[in-house]
Amino acid sequence: MDRSIHNCYGPLMGRTAEFDRRTAIDAALGQFWTHGFHGTSTETLCRVTGLGRSSLYNAFRSKVGLYEECMSTYLAEADESVDAVLMSSAMTVLDRVSVLFDDLIDSEMDRRAAGGPSGCFSVNTALEAADDPELAVPLQQLTANLHRRLSIMADYLRAGQSSGDISCTLPPRAQAEIINGAVVGIRVAARVGSGREAMRAIADGALIALKP
Repeated sequence: MDRSIHNCYGPLMGRTAEFDRRTAIDAALGQFWTHGFHGTSTETLCRVTGLGRSSLYNAFRSKVGLYEECMSTYLAEADESVDAVLMSSAMTVLDRVSVLFDDLIDSEMDRRAAGGPSGCFSVNTALEAADDPELAVPLQQLTANLHRRLSIMADYLRAGQSSGDISCTLPPRAQAEIINGAVVGIRVAARVGSGREAMRAIADGALIALKP
């Protein structure tokens, strides 16, 4: 996967600084994903990024600023992965959705095997940020991305309904919400240690609602 991303803060830096910045974001993301915003100390962020406190704050403005960049990175990569499947004209819309679920389950199992964070960084953020004004911006990032992704998915499902590939029993937007609910369910199942079969059952339940 292409790991490039445009920076959201500060002036453009040289190539080495850009590489170091992305490395720092990846390291911080792993901590935030596993332990949450409040469960990750500034000292831990300094340790995993290799940056001193002043360098960390100069680069990202604040701990929240670093969290915002981690969220931007996470959402951009998730969007890229989903778009790569949805734009595949070689498959029916139903098959594309099924592949999305397959890829999601595979990624959860791969991260578990590698000892990486499980579940969904977005879901974790939504739960932690719901009543926390300090995380208002990351929550806004997440909400805006969710609405956009649901609209895009609904457009694909609408096309699938027109071609006869997707059931017309429910409106496309409702079907998109079902898919999103299944994605969240799979992420939560992974977080609590459920196996592949349990995650696949969640996906299959959503696919039943789409089949004509």
